[in-house]
Amino acid sequence: MVRLVVFLLLLCITSGAGAQTLIDTVIAVVSGDAVTRSELESELGIAAIMESSIITDDRVALGAIINRKFVLQESKRLGIVVAEPNVRVAEKIAEIRKKYDSDAAFQTVLQRHRLEDEALKAWIYEQLVYDEFFRRIFFNALNSAEIATLAKSYYDANSAEFIVPPTIILNALSIVIPKDASEAEKQRAEGTVQQLYARLQQGETFETVREVYEAQLTIELEVLTLAADTPLGVIAAELSDSDRSALLRISDGYQIVERIQNNPARQKTYEEVSEEIIDRIQQEKAEAEFTAWLVQQRQEVSWHILGAALDQENTTK
Repeated sequence: MVRLVVFLLLLCITSGAGAQTLIDTVIAVVSGDAVTRSELESELGIAAIMESSIITDDRVALGAIINRKFVLQESKRLGIVVAEPNVRVAEKIAEIRKKYDSDAAFQTVLQRHRLEDEALKAWIYEQLVYDEFFRRIFFNALNSAEIATLAKSYYDANSAEFIVPPTIILNALSIVIPKDASEAEKQRAEGTVQQLYARLQQGETFETVREVYEAQLTIELEVLTLAADTPLGVIAAELSDSDRSALLRISDGYQIVERIQNNPARQKTYEEVSEEIIDRIQQEKAEAEFTAWLVQQRQEVSWHILGAALDQENTTK
């Protein structure tokens, strides 16, 4: 039995006015590597910034740190490194910053969670190593022929999952009436819309009426592909090819649609979906083997949690 001792790391920071002592408590040890309270707080802060739905409390956060320690230690033993780490860390930080209006806003969030830039960079680098370890040791190590066989079996047993729903292709002519227009302007526009629709009923094309009325109305013409069960798809489904709908009221004006083509539901071939299925099965199998490896590490590697605050996670080797 490993004797549980609470370690205190004392870092003395001396200034001209005197000395201050910053105490960081070691809360866990994984094969000789300490996990400190500040690491746990950083993990929780980063999870909040990343909007993680997995890291929800101290216990889960500490479990994630311990798992990462296992991976980092094994990666070091195997010589697994990340190519161009500085570039990739900078790219990841840039991705995170995109969620914020400015660098100042990003720094404010870091300060709110008591995170230093260096702590975030270190965490991202460790995650890159973690991902590289998973890719090399588990994802790439799977037998491709076996995965392909499993993928074909999955397709045969679940072919209903790979059906393209029915769609309808149609021309849509939309007429926008500005909401801030005066009542007189709206009435004139309504009258012009009725004239345009009458010409369509006489057989003129969408392109022709747009050319005639685009100086008086805001007209948009586009080709749409819609699912048959959408509101507009249902209306178009009742039409024959080249038939036009009635004048439809929409939120900002009117719309008329003309059906071009009806595409019935169809079964996707295995060739169309094989890559998708293979990727899914490969990811699931790799994750299952990785999880089993982490369980094995917890059984074989010396690790323990110090103190009673996280007893739910506590195991001692």
